[in-house]
Amino acid sequence: MYNMAQSTKTAKKPAKTAAKTAVKKPVSVKEKKVEKKAVLPEKFTLTTMSAYLADSRGISRKEAREILDTVFSMIEAGVIQGARVPVGNLGKVFAKIKPATKARMGRNPRTGETMKIPAKKETKVPRFSFTKAFKEAVLKAKISK
Repeated sequence: MYNMAQSTKTAKKPAKTAAKTAVKKPVSVKEKKVEKKAVLPEKFTLTTMSAYLADSRGISRKEAREILDTVFSMIEAGVIQGARVPVGNLGKVFAKIKPATKARMGRNPRTGETMKIPAKKETKVPRFSFTKAFKEAVLKAKISK
């Protein structure tokens, strides 16, 4: 037959053991660091960005600096290969060919003297195009002068 006293005893035992195991489980050092929220830096230099990355992810500053250096070198390598490299939701980095210019006559604005401006060769210049979403976000940003 069914005994009410037995069912309550068995129901309480798993609850106690579950509570005991939850209390006994130690929290690792990495879990404590991840829970801690890092504050955005005032200045955005490579050093402060690596410090923020280290604090927010619970890694050493040296490892964070190596990660940033690797990302920047990958972007640089991609641009040098001629690719349009996406940089998150910010935009794309690429190299553009600036066309050659012919020699022409111009004027010195101070003296008014006419002079010959020499021709320039075709060159490659780095460019960055921002995404539409980022441009709209900047319009809404609070910027202090």
